Amino acid sequence: MSDRQIKIPMLDLVAQHASLKEELLEGFSAVISSGRFILGDPVEAFEKDLATLCETPFAVACHSGTDALWLALTALGIGSGDAVLCPAYSFFATAATIARIGATPVFCDIDSATLNLDPYDAIRRAEATPNLRAVISVDLFGRACEMAPLTHYCNQRGVPIIQDAAQSLGAVDESGHPVGSQSAIACFSFYPTKNLGALGDAGGIVTSDPELRDRMASLRVHGETEPGIYSTLGINSRLDALQAVALSVKLRHLGDWSRARHDLARHYDALFATHGATPSDQDFGSGSIPVQTPMPVNPPGEHAYHRYVIRVPAEVRSGLMTTLLREGIASETYYPRGLHEQPALAEFKPRQPLIETERASRETLALPLYPELGFERLERVVNAVVRALHRG
Repeated sequence: MSDRQIKIPMLDLVAQHASLKEELLEGFSAVISSGRFILGDPVEAFEKDLATLCETPFAVACHSGTDALWLALTALGIGSGDAVLCPAYSFFATAATIARIGATPVFCDIDSATLNLDPYDAIRRAEATPNLRAVISVDLFGRACEMAPLTHYCNQRGVPIIQDAAQSLGAVDESGHPVGSQSAIACFSFYPTKNLGALGDAGGIVTSDPELRDRMASLRVHGETEPGIYSTLGINSRLDALQAVALSVKLRHLGDWSRARHDLARHYDALFATHGATPSDQDFGSGSIPVQTPMPVNPPGEHAYHRYVIRVPAEVRSGLMTTLLREGIASETYYPRGLHEQPALAEFKPRQPLIETERASRETLALPLYPELGFERLERVVNAVVRALHRG
């Protein structure tokens, strides 16, 4: 079945943009009339709005979420001979960026219930890493990483935490603070499929440290510190004004979209529960289907639900995906290999297996979730999953 035949996609950007067309065109027209297409007032306006959302004083817009990680690590002075902890269950860029600057990624396992970095495993590995210079936490699928024990440990050692918040803009952490407000630096991706997506590549960073803000702002323009003077080796990671306009337009709707995602996720939870599914902090249920749903976030925390990810036994996942596709329903695996099992990162593979990472890579499955999905189509997804697992 081709992508065009899928009746319920993972995401429907056509529907999203149709409702925003007039707002977008008005903003684009203003940029075209100004004749300035790189950085400028639209980018500064978006940076201000992003900082306000994250309750931080500073934001730096850049070309991508990957660049955001590079800018953060480089601004902290991390490079050859240094080590950086990160989870092995994440997008490739998390660890690849560490390796690209010459540092060593130290892979940690994840918590089986949240799929985020296991803070206690991270502390154990940190104790065995004398050259540790930073930790990258990842808010996977929109859930803020539960960091209290690791944050306490890092504060004692003077180790900064970089929050890879590429999937969690708008989420609230366990202490009730917006994602990005509590870490040294938080990095965002505005890739088109994100909850706040540009019309191409885009990224951003927030921080409360003015010196870090200045370094990252310089690094994104080749290391320029004043006109024509380059004090360090940076990169070209400037944000286009047109992308900034699109992001500012969408940011005005993010609250409504986030509430819709939350309502849809709760409906998924409730429907699956009627068939015996259990939250992911429990074993597969004794009901009619072997499904684990995302573990709820305790208040005052709030999940951003970038993805709605269930777990099913590894031996049924492939067949379930095939059946859903036949019924015109998209599904996706994130991530089929842990980072420690990627060929490009083979030299950094730890000696002992990362059991929970490897299990999650075999069991997790993302189902469609986006504000325009609606309850009727969501119920079709659940019914299709239940039928497929009954047959299986």
